[in-house]
Amino acid sequence: MKKTLVVSYTPREQSNTKKLVDFFVEHAQNKTEITFLDLTKDTPDLLLEKNLNLYVNRNFGGVALNDEEQKILSKNDKMVVQLLDADRIVVASPMYNMSLPATVKAWVDAVIQAGKTFEQTENGPRGLCDGKQALVLMTSGSDFTIEPLKSMNFATPLLNACLGLMGITTENSTAFGLQQYPDKVESMLAMCKEEIKAVSEKWY
Repeated sequence: MKKTLVVSYTPREQSNTKKLVDFFVEHAQNKTEITFLDLTKDTPDLLLEKNLNLYVNRNFGGVALNDEEQKILSKNDKMVVQLLDADRIVVASPMYNMSLPATVKAWVDAVIQAGKTFEQTENGPRGLCDGKQALVLMTSGSDFTIEPLKSMNFATPLLNACLGLMGITTENSTAFGLQQYPDKVESMLAMCKEEIKAVSEKWY
């Protein structure tokens, strides 16, 4: 049975993003072994002075860390293991201010690790997660499918690029404009659910 990692950031009550996550789980739970990472409760460590330098020394410099130093990196390392252990990844998040919420970007920064999920070559970075596939579920209040906001959507392109850096191919299901078009909310969510169902059936 394939393993699926569901990375979810849905802190708002009555979250439309959570409705999409719940639909995916309902449709896929008997077809795959699911691991949940709720970023509202298990937040990645930000890359700050102490842990960033330990990471650079270890992953780029080959420096052996002692137990105490390794412990400092253990939370983000656990998230790397979750990613590497999964065949399929679902990342679910709303869009904040044209980009990813800081907590979701922190997860991206945690799992993009040299020597583990990508390696540097003469031709640039090469992903080490070939064969893994991801589904990005994203919602927004405004419509980022048309200009002038379409060119201001930095969220899905950023997430797709970061997953691609690790060698993970990505599909997207988005519901943009949920506050802008209140009369279309249910139809937009229904369309996303059909897309989720199609991806799930293709995956499993």
